[in-house]
Amino acid sequence: MKKSISLLMALTLALGAGSTSLAYSDKNLEAPKASDVVIDGDLSEWDTSKFLRIDSENQIIDQIEHWDGVEDCSMDIYAMWDEENLYIAATIYDKDPFVYREGFPLDELDAIILFLSTDPEADPERTEYSATDWRIVQSTDKYDFFNYVDRDMIADNQGYETQGEYGDELVFDDYEAVAVADKEIGGWILESKIPLHNLSNDKIAQLKPEAGMTVGFDFSILDVDLPCPGIHSLRMQSSADLTGKDRKPEMYDVDNNPSLWGSMTFTE
Repeated sequence: MKKSISLLMALTLALGAGSTSLAYSDKNLEAPKASDVVIDGDLSEWDTSKFLRIDSENQIIDQIEHWDGVEDCSMDIYAMWDEENLYIAATIYDKDPFVYREGFPLDELDAIILFLSTDPEADPERTEYSATDWRIVQSTDKYDFFNYVDRDMIADNQGYETQGEYGDELVFDDYEAVAVADKEIGGWILESKIPLHNLSNDKIAQLKPEAGMTVGFDFSILDVDLPCPGIHSLRMQSSADLTGKDRKPEMYDVDNNPSLWGSMTFTE
């Protein structure tokens, strides 16, 4: 009997430990408050000491066989905020940058996927998306910009449906973005402004950032060198830490499980 009780306690503790590990990862992006931001590809007004990086084989969650190292696909991401906007910038390294083809889904081309909770009170251990969880795919052909808001995984989307799923759309109002080659670093600067009213409606409150607030956040980079039917993008995820050569998106399913995300903290 004592042995059975001990085994039961050990199992209970093991299960408890497993469940507590399902919460935002320790990948936290500090986002300073913005001042006089100009969307021009020049990051001189940004605090670029605050960033997260994708540059490791352990961060690949799909098409690992197509990665040829950091010069083929890697990136640093930066964020800033004000009361009405989220500013996202990235330094992107890609030997074949911004591969785009009209009519293809954005998440089968070169793109960045942003994951964001607009509810600072959301449970970090939740394993299903709520209406205040967002998967935003952003892409460009270097000149025009496109985005796609994926809501298909949300049981109750509170009236905010998927938008831009077929590509070739800019679904955000007052959105600004620019992509500029930076010969000094040998990569590209992508700078953007996302007005937060685009992530709200009459049922979903608009996020109002303030210093000290932390929300769920993560990001992927997608890389394809040749847009052909049936060829999907290499995908790397900031918060992932996987081993082995057999990588599938469902092995690190941030598209459906927000507890796998990292986080973002708004600072002064």
